[in-house]
Amino acid sequence: MEKLDVRGLACPEPVIRARKALEANPNAVLEVLTDSAATRANIARMAQSLGASVVTQELPGGQFQLTITAGQPAALTTPAPQAEPCAAHAGAARAVVFINNSVVGIGDDRLGRILMKAFLKTLKSADPLPSAIVCVNAGVHLTTEDSEELTTLGELAALGVEIISCGTCLDFFGKLDKVRVGAVGNMLEIVGRLNRAPKIIAP
Repeated sequence: MEKLDVRGLACPEPVIRARKALEANPNAVLEVLTDSAATRANIARMAQSLGASVVTQELPGGQFQLTITAGQPAALTTPAPQAEPCAAHAGAARAVVFINNSVVGIGDDRLGRILMKAFLKTLKSADPLPSAIVCVNAGVHLTTEDSEELTTLGELAALGVEIISCGTCLDFFGKLDKVRVGAVGNMLEIVGRLNRAPKIIAP
């Protein structure tokens, strides 16, 4: 069994190191030690995307141990699949929406919330739809418990738009366990999405 200690490392370094370890030893069992719930979630998601099974254990002192077995996906540890894009838009390179606040614009926050609500509702009728909505910083409040935009974001997800919330941001706001729509992502994944997108929309 190979062991990897990523305690104290900032995102996305733990995910990068874990991925390299899995790729270097595709048949090995990898044990990862971290002191961040966000890192635990990000590494687990990355490993599962590679077809590995992940068993997590919470240790004393706010630490977590992940045991990753490559090539053995487990139904109980694999997250629900994202909705498939509508046939009309499948295969085409589509824009990514980048949201870094819970309001639109700088000025009056009440007006900003009204504009964000209108933006997301209007986005449902966009043709083509964006491939993903990436939420960072205060933008993650939109995808978490008590958000007024959960219904609209859920409808966008049902249309095949992937909703990704920054794990480090969720952890900072104490909302890592309060995500109600979409998936938790890491900076490596977010940068990859933005880099591959033909166009980035930032309201």
